[in-house]
Amino acid sequence: MKPKKIIRLNEVASTNNYARGQVLHKQTEEGTVFLAYYQTQGRGAGQNLWESERKKNLTFSVLLAPTFLNPSRQFYLSMVVSLGVFEFIASETTGAKIKWPNDLYIENKKAGGILIEHIIQGNSITETIAGVGLNLNQQVFKSDAPNPVSLKTITGKDYDPDECLDRILDSIFGWYDCLKRGDAEKVYKAYLSHLFQYREWANYRSYGKVFQGRIVGLNPYGCLRIQSRDGTIKAYPFKEVVYWSG
Repeated sequence: MKPKKIIRLNEVASTNNYARGQVLHKQTEEGTVFLAYYQTQGRGAGQNLWESERKKNLTFSVLLAPTFLNPSRQFYLSMVVSLGVFEFIASETTGAKIKWPNDLYIENKKAGGILIEHIIQGNSITETIAGVGLNLNQQVFKSDAPNPVSLKTITGKDYDPDECLDRILDSIFGWYDCLKRGDAEKVYKAYLSHLFQYREWANYRSYGKVFQGRIVGLNPYGCLRIQSRDGTIKAYPFKEVVYWSG
């Protein structure tokens, strides 16, 4: 699959919000990409905002229509998009990882994030809007985000956002086609192989309690499976466990 159309926006509140409006008014189709050179209200997970300097980075949303996928398996779409962005970062520098559920890290610093939103009707995902923010050239971050980093900070190179977008879309749609062909196991194994702290003992925090554990996989719904030192394995939904550095 290839992008059907790339809609370039000089300025918009949020590419995900813009894409949703286009979907609701039946003005777009699967494979449409919405690229913003500046977002005034870019969104991250929950109530978080995504900081991005004008024309310095990549902020875009991709519209998919994964009607072939049962809603209970929707996390595979997060895997697909995460892998697509990961592969681009990994081609530019070492130390790239996917931090569950869908942040992009270089070593211990956050280079990008993904916001996935679904429109579900009955037993079908009719549309998925996958928003991506990736720090390319920004070198000064003014928000209180704890650990942002850009590719330019790491490599010293200047990046052309449009060229980077083409490369990332090729990878995202390649993994999407893999999922569509029914090879979910390949997607899952690739995602795990690049997961931050996979099978490494580390500290985690859940409901105020800090414990030591290691990631051993995901359950069918995308919950993180962590093994404690006593051997027990528990699956944690998003927001019920966090990586803990003290």
